[in-house]
Amino acid sequence: MTREQKYDLINSQESLKGLAAAIRSFADENGVIQGRNRGFDAEKMALLCEQYAERYATGYANVLTREFGIRQQAMYILYYTKAIGAQLNIRLAGGTDMNKKKS
Repeated sequence: MTREQKYDLINSQESLKGLAAAIRSFADENGVIQGRNRGFDAEKMALLCEQYAERYATGYANVLTREFGIRQQAMYILYYTKAIGAQLNIRLAGGTDMNKKKS
């Protein structure tokens, strides 16, 4: 898989479970994805995405490499998942849609 294909695969993920599968798919034979300065354990990164999504935002950022946009995509997924959830909660509670233009 080329570098560009790896970037495309990571950037196409819309869930943390999908991101975890993508991470596992291109680890080397030792289960490592080489970051800019050190190797990262692909299984550890994938487990973080699958099982510790809420904790990720509060202190586990360095477990995910920036290589191939992995850390950025995780942050993107977490941010938009929370933003969509907040809008849904407002609508279910009888509130207004924050994105709706006022007349």
